[in-house]
Amino acid sequence: MKSSGELIGAIDLFHFDPMTENCEVGYTIGYDWWNKGYGTEALSAVIEFGFKTMNIHKISAAHNTDNPASGKIMSKVGMQKEGTFKHMIRNAKNQYKDCAVYGLLQEDYINRVN
Repeated sequence: MKSSGELIGAIDLFHFDPMTENCEVGYTIGYDWWNKGYGTEALSAVIEFGFKTMNIHKISAAHNTDNPASGKIMSKVGMQKEGTFKHMIRNAKNQYKDCAVYGLLQEDYINRVN
């Protein structure tokens, strides 16, 4: 938080592929800050940086299908659902979970913000 300097979450671009110029984005937000717009604000800023500063071609993200709110954040910033991977992750309870995968191309981002 700007006001207190308290860490409320994390966001990162990772898995850069130099051949395709694609990468992934992942984020987490503390429960006390859910549904306050911070996820959308952070993802929007990182996507803008990735496309405008780093010249990334495509940014992808995935979320556990048990957490549809994360998919709403992805949709709000222009990412489109591309499919679902079965048993993509294993949670802390050792359960396999499906993940919805989203993506956004640089050209679609540019067209959306202009």
